[in-house]
Amino acid sequence: MLLEVDAVTKRYGALIVTDCVRFTVPKGQAVGIIGPNGAGKTTLLNLISGTVQPDSGRILLNGLDITYLPGSFRCRAGIGRTYQIPHPFSGMTVFENVLVAAIFGAGLSQTQASRKALSVLEATDLLHRANELAGSLRLLDRKRLELARALATDPQLLLLDEIGGGLTEHELHALVALIQTIRSSGVTILWIEHIVHALISVVDRLIAVDFGRVIADGNPEAVMSNSEVQAVYVGIDVDEIAR
Repeated sequence: MLLEVDAVTKRYGALIVTDCVRFTVPKGQAVGIIGPNGAGKTTLLNLISGTVQPDSGRILLNGLDITYLPGSFRCRAGIGRTYQIPHPFSGMTVFENVLVAAIFGAGLSQTQASRKALSVLEATDLLHRANELAGSLRLLDRKRLELARALATDPQLLLLDEIGGGLTEHELHALVALIQTIRSSGVTILWIEHIVHALISVVDRLIAVDFGRVIADGNPEAVMSNSEVQAVYVGIDVDEIAR
């Protein structure tokens, strides 16, 4: 099993953000996470990537307990991460942004990192923008750069946090195609997304969360038709409709 989240709980004072969350992700699987705003989805990714530490529970990567290990270790161990709002090094070129990720995230030498950066830029359709300042990119290419920087760390597990947000339908289609290519290369994906049709086009499993707890986990069609998921996420009271 690549990732194991075992009874993980995170509190901020009296607020329980993740409540004894349990799930596993095998190698090669693409898993989507859905839930309303404030459900604890991003906190869950923060716990897995090492930005935040849990109050209780364990997180294992390839059987290794990484619960309290720093994010830098987790990155070298195979966890890549994107953020909902891209924050590239705006004054550096696109190539330099990816180069930094390859050197410090993957631990590659300058020569190895340069080759890796060029390869990743080609794969993410950014090679023609390699010498442009990252701060000059439009949103879609900023999202691509966010993916490129994560891929430059050579992840086994790629965490995506609402990467489709703010894009037009045409731009979203292009980004989804890129994520499908990444998935087909063997990278395991854990993806938070509010744009459900985009998510379902890639993942083969959905986890629904609400108030920090898992309320459904399984086949996307089964999860989306679950009455509790529809009530809290889609806003449909199935029992009321049945009356």
